[in-house]
Amino acid sequence: MVSEEYRGAKQWSRDKQAVFTVVWISFLIAAIGTMVFFALFDPVDLTGIFDEDLDIGRDAGYAAGFFFFWVLCALCSGVTAYLVRTAPRRKAKHREQ
Repeated sequence: MVSEEYRGAKQWSRDKQAVFTVVWISFLIAAIGTMVFFALFDPVDLTGIFDEDLDIGRDAGYAAGFFFFWVLCALCSGVTAYLVRTAPRRKAKHREQ
């Protein structure tokens, strides 16, 4: 029998919450962006744009596209989170109006 009691969930620091929020939101948006983009374009056809000798299959093209969108969205979300957290605080009299 286990004698330890459940002490509740551990609280994450504010920085850790911000990082995981950015990662999760950028993952979801990258998934949607990948679906929309590849509904219009075939990854095999896109490889000819960059290099004629480049031979990438559809699955590798989908994966590369998803990670591209994920990194792009993570950068955008990260910059937004940084700007929100480092914005100067407004004075109390401006909030009341």
